[in-house]
Amino acid sequence: METKNISESELISSIEEKINSTLLLLELHEFHATFFIDISLAEKLKKSIKKISFAGHEIALYNTSSDVKTVEKVKQNIEDLLQKPIRGMRQKYHQIPYSDIKKLDFNYISNIEESRINFLWRKLTAKTEIHIEDDLTIVPESQSPYSQLPFNDYVLQVIPMKYYESMLLESLKNNEYVVIYSNIWQFFESKELPIKLPFYKKINIGRKFEDRLEQLFQFIDENEIAVSRMKDYLF
Repeated sequence: METKNISESELISSIEEKINSTLLLLELHEFHATFFIDISLAEKLKKSIKKISFAGHEIALYNTSSDVKTVEKVKQNIEDLLQKPIRGMRQKYHQIPYSDIKKLDFNYISNIEESRINFLWRKLTAKTEIHIEDDLTIVPESQSPYSQLPFNDYVLQVIPMKYYESMLLESLKNNEYVVIYSNIWQFFESKELPIKLPFYKKINIGRKFEDRLEQLFQFIDENEIAVSRMKDYLF
């Protein structure tokens, strides 16, 4: 994560503000979600982590570049803070070997596929079904049989919502679940982003993304689609 020229306190403050907005939106629809907290920021976001957990959401970890020792330390500190286990982690495919993740007492790993702009014209390369490897539950990104597009954060950001909603319904006809992801940076307006993003990831962010998410949540309510935290569905 490459940050712009802002102080650490400004960065944390801006993230906390967007987390609060996300919590309000989830509370409005009575949805419970899994929050993957960036390991490099987790120690500085303890106030928000407690607020997220108190609201009934699951806390998991998001690994961008941390090694095994760092993951272990942060996991233990957050577990001490919340007095409950951290079961899941999200990272790029095999960034840390599954065997090492299992040794850290994680129960599941949520894999990240590449989201470069060219992914819109190719299928996912990994399995798209939940499966077990090295005694670890592997949760790949879902893929729509309707469009062949993955249900990752960028697709949610750029695809017309009516098309996305059709993808969701068609996928649920063929599968028991669809994993939907969003990213905290999508809630920032382009001019206020605290990190550097490629131009194509600035499309429909900020208020436009919040409106899209609200439209999706209303659609989920209208169609009586069940929503749960990752750990509730898996275990």
